[in-house]
Order: sequence, then C-alpha cells, then structure tokens
Amino acid sequence: MNKSIFNNIAGTFIVGIILYFGMTLKGFADIYINVVAVNGADAPKTSSIKFDLPGEITADDILDTNGLQLDYSVDDADYFVYGDVVLKAKESKTFRVHIKDKWMVTPTQVADLKQQIEKGYESLGKPYDATKADTLKKRLESKIDYIINLQSSNTDSIDKRIDAYRTYVKELKRVQDDALDVEYWRSDPGVDETPKIIHLNIEAKNPTAKLIHFKHKEYLPQEVKPEDVVEAEDFEVRFDQIKQLPFLFKEEDLNPGQDKKYSVGIIDIWVIKQKDIDYLRSRAKYAFDFLSDSKFVDSAKFLMDRITGDLKDIEASQVIQRPILDHISVFRVNKETYNDANKDVETLEKLLAVFREDLEKSKVENVLQKIQSLKNVSDVSKVMFNKKFESGTAWNIIAGVLFFVGLLTLVNFVIWLRRSKDKAIKDEPPSQK
Repeated sequence: MNKSIFNNIAGTFIVGIILYFGMTLKGFADIYINVVAVNGADAPKTSSIKFDLPGEITADDILDTNGLQLDYSVDDADYFVYGDVVLKAKESKTFRVHIKDKWMVTPTQVADLKQQIEKGYESLGKPYDATKADTLKKRLESKIDYIINLQSSNTDSIDKRIDAYRTYVKELKRVQDDALDVEYWRSDPGVDETPKIIHLNIEAKNPTAKLIHFKHKEYLPQEVKPEDVVEAEDFEVRFDQIKQLPFLFKEEDLNPGQDKKYSVGIIDIWVIKQKDIDYLRSRAKYAFDFLSDSKFVDSAKFLMDRITGDLKDIEASQVIQRPILDHISVFRVNKETYNDANKDVETLEKLLAVFREDLEKSKVENVLQKIQSLKNVSDVSKVMFNKKFESGTAWNIIAGVLFFVGLLTLVNFVIWLRRSKDKAIKDEPPSQK
C-alpha cells in the first residue's frame, strides 16, 4: 500500500478488495479521506483493511473514522485506520474519514508574520540603514505573498495544496526567524542578478506494442522549491512526505514505441552567494581588529586564519564548472564549510564580548578605587570631628577660619594704630618757653 497522500489510488488487492482514497475540501476547514473497498468477485468476500493517514495529524485532528478503528504505528510514526469489511458480490463500500485541515497558512498566521516583520523593520532595520531595510522587508513579505498565492491557486486540489504546504513550511519558519534577526536586518540585500539555469534531462519510453498511460515521477534534490523550476515542461512539483523530497510529476499517454525527452530548467540554487561570504568575512575582521591587542590575540588569530581559509576554499571551488550532480555535491560540502566558518565567527564574536566585559569591568574598578579614596577622606574627618564630614560641618569650619582671620587682622590693625600714634608724639618738636 502506498502511504503517500499524493496518489489517487492507494491500496492493494486483498481477496478482491481494492483500497483507494480521494480527498474533498470543505471550506479550508476539514478534509474527508475516502477509503473505498470494492469486491469485484461474484461471491461475497470478507477481509481486513488498513489505511495510513497523513503523518502530520495527531489524534485530536481525527474527527471521525466512520466506523473504522484507529491506531498508531511506532515504526511509521503515523496513525492508521483499520477494520474488517464484509462485501457482497460486486459491492463497494466507502468509509469517509473526517480530519482537520493541517495544511494551510491561516490569515491569523499571515497577520502575525507580517507584524513581526514590521517590528523587525522598525526596531532593527530602519535605524541601521533604512534603504537596505526596506529592500529586506519587501523580500520577506514577497515570500509570504508567494506562498499564500500558491495556496489559493490550489483550492481545486487538496493534494497539490498539501504538497505546496509541505514544501514551504520550512520556508515560513525561516521568514519568522529572519523577521527578528539582527544579522538579517544588518545584512546587505545585494543586487538581484540574472539567475543561472541548470537543465535536468528526463526521458520516457514505451517499449511495448500498445498504448500505455505513463506516470512520470522524478525526484529532485532536497533544496529545490516549486519557484525554482522555471522551465517545467508541464511537470508539476510535488512533495513526497515519506522520503521528504520534492519530485516532478506528470501523466501522459505514450504510443507504442514512442520515446519522449524533456529538459526541465531549474535555477542554480546550489551556490553560496558572494555577498554572504563577504558579510561573514567582514564580521570576522571587525571582531579580530578589536582582539589583536588583547590577551585573546592567539585564539583570535587561530580562528581568523581558519575562517579566512574556509572562505577562500569556497570561493575557489565555486569558480570551477562541473556536471550538475557534481555541482550539487560540491555545494553541499561548501555549505558545511560555510556553516563551520560561521560558527568560528560566532566564537570570535563571543571572545570580543568577553573582552569588552573585561574592559568595562576594569573601568568600573578604577571608579571604585576613586570612590575608595574619597571614602578615606571621610574616615579622616570622622577621626577629627568624631562625626560624618557633612556639608554643615564644612561651612562651620570655613566660618571659624574667616572669623579667626578677621580677628587677627583687627588686632594687627589696632596694634599698628597705637604704634603710629606713639611715634607721632616722639617726633613732635619741643615747645619754646
């Protein structure tokens, strides 16, 4: 039995019983999975049926099993319905399993995301660089709008909408993380360049002598999203929940001996952008310049050398032209190298934070020493006056000093005045008798 929710037929022949499911949409609120048992024989049949439900749902999401039993598979990590079915000759029976719609982005979620983007723009982006922040804001909002438009365009097919949701649920999480990320709002949005297109060749051949209905299913690398497929050749981008991989899907009739070839164009997303490399390098240099004259200089130099080497290796490897599979393989290696360099930059920035803490601590200690010296003056005043050296005491001392100086001046003036009079009497000429 095929567990995937993408197919219209999911089942196996068990004593003449076929299981399949279809899905009907009910106002973006509930979903009905139709499990149909068919007995094509001319005699009554009884058999046990089992159907695996989509992996995302929980027990609370299953509203009604329509008479089937419900259980959980530890090995497959999903719920399933099962039961015994008794069918008459040529009889079919449909079980409508009613579940909640878990595969949609709600208007409330969209409003919350856009509110977070606005907060990040106002508090982090705009104060730093309003022009760049505006570009970064529009970039996040456009991602949300694209996902919502894709969801709206697939209202006629719940299968496609589920595929789209599964593909973009991680992208929505990245948008949420970037909305309040300081590094995102301080990054350089760069200039949108014409993307490079890589072509994936697909071949379909009918070697038989009769018409066959052919179903293409070509798995894509895990990094591919629907908008990355720009030359689709009428293929749809779907998602395999079991393998956690996107794939190209197409149905068509092939005549006897017919051979068809397709060339699907995909944007080259397997490259680390130069602006991201430059931004990481600038962060490393900024931290290293501060640490070059600190006690952390040896550790900082070791990290800086390793960061520089990793980024140079990435740049050198991306210049070489390779076949698509080798190109993707090298990208994944480079991505790991880039992540390692990013961790080293974060370690360098943590050292810088410690250095700044030590610097601030040193400044505080100097201030405390000055305060201590002032405290010593206060201690002296306590010894002299046996009380705190308060402002009132200071004014009393000043007044006393001024009084003493004034009194001393007055005494000196009186003494000087009397001496002046005595001298004047002595110098007076004797009177003539």
